[in-house]
Amino acid sequence: MKGVFISHSTKNRELVEQFVEFLKLGMGVENSRIFCTSENGTLPTGRNFVEIIRREVQEREMVIALITPEYLQSRFCMMELGAAWVEAQYLCPLLAGGVDYKDLDDTPLAGLQMRKIDSEDDLCAIYDEMVRQEFVSMKTAQFNKKRREFMKEISSVKTARSSETSGMEESGQYRPDSEGYYSIVVEEERSVPAPYKCYKIKGRLPLATEETDDTEGHWIFYRKDAFALLKAGDHVRLKVGKTEKRYFPDIGWARNVYPEDMQVIV
Repeated sequence: MKGVFISHSTKNRELVEQFVEFLKLGMGVENSRIFCTSENGTLPTGRNFVEIIRREVQEREMVIALITPEYLQSRFCMMELGAAWVEAQYLCPLLAGGVDYKDLDDTPLAGLQMRKIDSEDDLCAIYDEMVRQEFVSMKTAQFNKKRREFMKEISSVKTARSSETSGMEESGQYRPDSEGYYSIVVEEERSVPAPYKCYKIKGRLPLATEETDDTEGHWIFYRKDAFALLKAGDHVRLKVGKTEKRYFPDIGWARNVYPEDMQVIV
């Protein structure tokens, strides 16, 4: 039977594990036919993992790419995707983690037919394609049952992570986690000259600065090629690199927050 390669970011382990389980129980893909580096034992100790991954991309007939913000930021993931584009009999890019079609405008993925992992219609379309191309045998009742369960799991992850970003202190300030990351919410986008992006944070970060923080708000500021593009309402996990208090004619005194690391939360 034909093999399936799961191309993904290692930062999306929970999502990947849920999806692989759905492939096995909902679509009937045997474990032996799935290559996924997040599965324990996939990469043998002491072996060159890059060579193993390259060979598996070439030999597996189907490549499913879970396109998340973290995936788009990973050069290794994009390398995998490029190899899959050339080698795979069936390439299936799945948007996940809040990535939308418009987010692909400046990437090599623009123009490719995409599916969304949180769309029941798209999951059904993928299943139908896999049946037609003889990757799986049709077992509609089993697929529908597991599809509904999978959609609930995806929804619960979104709810849980959204709740992490919804609670601010009464002062309107966020609290950093044990690793120094803030889980914040994007309030609005500000138009700035290319190639930069700027987004207002809902609430404020409790930053230790030598200056009095009498600014009108805190704004994430970065080059557009450094991190994923954001939109109002996005929930973001942010680690601060540095900040700078500046005056702007359109918004007055503001504090630019320059991220050291940043990911959109599913």
